[in-house]
Amino acid sequence: MKQDISRARIFTDRYIEGGRHGGSNDLGRYISKYKEKARNVVAGAICSRLIEKITLKNYRRLLKGLKSLDGYLEPGNMGDLEEKIKSLCEEYECNMEQSYTKLLGEMETHLKNRLEERGITGSSIEVNAKISPHWNGIKDELWSFPMEKFSIG
Repeated sequence: MKQDISRARIFTDRYIEGGRHGGSNDLGRYISKYKEKARNVVAGAICSRLIEKITLKNYRRLLKGLKSLDGYLEPGNMGDLEEKIKSLCEEYECNMEQSYTKLLGEMETHLKNRLEERGITGSSIEVNAKISPHWNGIKDELWSFPMEKFSIG
């Protein structure tokens, strides 16, 4: 059984990386290759690994993978888990959007003030905050938030 769990973790890591698993989000197909008595354990190992590795960058893909495990895990747990993850990630995406809007406003104000000091005015000046080191720092901080520990029941 330990070997099955180890293989499942390796498979899951490849899935997370987008590697050699065939590109499908149906992780249930992988689990169905195991003997009946091992399937729930393998599904639990995959689910745990997905939860460990979930981030803002990959949560949508990993939720699809989690959803495909629904028949192998305890009924009802998957919906709650999915909703918690989705809610938390959407909250962080909203924070990211608000942070970007705030940074953009600050950068535009600063740039316009600096240009006006030099006698340059006009509305054709656009600021691209996405290339700013400040934005990269904010984005990295938000993307690497510690995910709450979710349980699968």
